[in-house]
Amino acid sequence: MPGRVVVDESTSTIMRLSAQIGSRFGVVVSQKVSAQVVPVRGAMGGAAVDAVFIYHFQTLALGNFTIRRLERTCVQEIVQHAYNLIRESFRR
Repeated sequence: MPGRVVVDESTSTIMRLSAQIGSRFGVVVSQKVSAQVVPVRGAMGGAAVDAVFIYHFQTLALGNFTIRRLERTCVQEIVQHAYNLIRESFRR
């Protein structure tokens, strides 16, 4: 069975070669994936910051337009006085 031994030896050589290629290719692929993930993480961070700013400014706009509506429907001086009282209570 000398032919069988040659096949086994060549198989082990092919397996070693493919293992070496696979390990080297795996490093290249993992480096590529790592490099591609960096912009995605940056985009996700930017989207999170945008969401916080949008929420903040929408809240401010809601407060602003609520006060403007109250000034139109009620006596403006009363609304301004109540607003100033609330603003002073937050400054303390």
